[in-house]
Amino acid sequence: MQCPECGESAADVRLMYCENCGAKMPARPAPPPRASSARSNRPSRPMTEPAYAAEILDEEEEDRRQASGAQPPRGSKAQPPPEAFEDEDPYTGPRWLKDVPGHSQSVLGVGLVAFSLVLSILPFFPSVGVLGTLLSLVGCVSLVARELRRDGNAPGWVDSVPLVLMRPEIPAAFTLLLLALSVRLLAGFNLLFPIWAAGTALIAVEQYKLVIAEPDGVARDFDLRSLLGFPRVVALAGVAVCVVALFLSWGKVMADGSALPDNAPVPGGVRSVPAELRVIPTTRPSDDSLYSAGGGVASRSGWDLPLSELPLLALLSVLVLAALRTDVERPAFLRWVPVGAVSVSLLWALAGVKLAVGPIAFLLGLGAVGFHAVRHAMGRDEPAEYLPPEDDPYDPDQDLETEPDSGYRG
Repeated sequence: MQCPECGESAADVRLMYCENCGAKMPARPAPPPRASSARSNRPSRPMTEPAYAAEILDEEEEDRRQASGAQPPRGSKAQPPPEAFEDEDPYTGPRWLKDVPGHSQSVLGVGLVAFSLVLSILPFFPSVGVLGTLLSLVGCVSLVARELRRDGNAPGWVDSVPLVLMRPEIPAAFTLLLLALSVRLLAGFNLLFPIWAAGTALIAVEQYKLVIAEPDGVARDFDLRSLLGFPRVVALAGVAVCVVALFLSWGKVMADGSALPDNAPVPGGVRSVPAELRVIPTTRPSDDSLYSAGGGVASRSGWDLPLSELPLLALLSVLVLAALRTDVERPAFLRWVPVGAVSVSLLWALAGVKLAVGPIAFLLGLGAVGFHAVRHAMGRDEPAEYLPPEDDPYDPDQDLETEPDSGYRG
């Protein structure tokens, strides 16, 4: 920069007066603003205010960050507005349900039940039967759809589920079904029962709070204490005997699962066969695999019969109808349902009946349930304490005693 008076060039552009003649030097032009500088977009701090070290360090850190394109850390003064961040999940429930669809423990329980149904396909796991599997699958779909719709994040397939499966009675019935099928899995030690029981417990605990025990739940339509009054207590005892009978022996089968033919020679015993075909009892070595494998006789329980879950569910429906309150409206055909359930159970028992303790006990218990079913069809199954009080019999002398004296003496 040159002096306008003497023409001497100044060595330092920041000088305001010429060093040679003392004339005032022209004003220095302002430098152009940098595009990458963040200070040009930030309001300048008044010179009268002190510059704190923390603010200076924040400004320098912001300049370096904007030059590199990185985002500022959360909580800093240079943090962008909250709407610049993604919306976080407002879920505040248990952490173990955060990743579960609908944040519902019932959905987690349905997953365990479905896993149990898949394992039951394998030959070395027990099964809940064809009927129990179909009913369980329908209940799983309806319960998951109901829970997702209650959460408000239902996918598109939920709209295709019939509305009748969304009623609160369906989760209650599904919970009762799982509890009944848990009894079916108790026949023998198996690794499938703990998984099934865990899923059933998760579903039962939550659904009891949502659709059973709440003020408007289905429990208001039932009175379990009525099962302890005569004649309904007879049906309760009969169903208990039938369930226990299913765990008892219902006959003999070969060790490989095939049926034992009549009048067949049995190792270690003799049946009614000709003398020339009788088996002579002999002692076999314990390590004789050819004799022990597939040649022995085993006892089978009622659960080993086909459709063994059918009488269990049928007799359970009798107790459900017996516990229904009298003031609840019901179709007229429901009075014949207990008779139909007893008939179905009787036909099932006669199809696989053998001379064993299991069928005999089952038929005895079924007779007690049939006694209640007939009374229910006739409309005489109410316990004595639930019946309306009878009117006093008419006494003709009562009117003569209470009639006022007219004064007529004849």
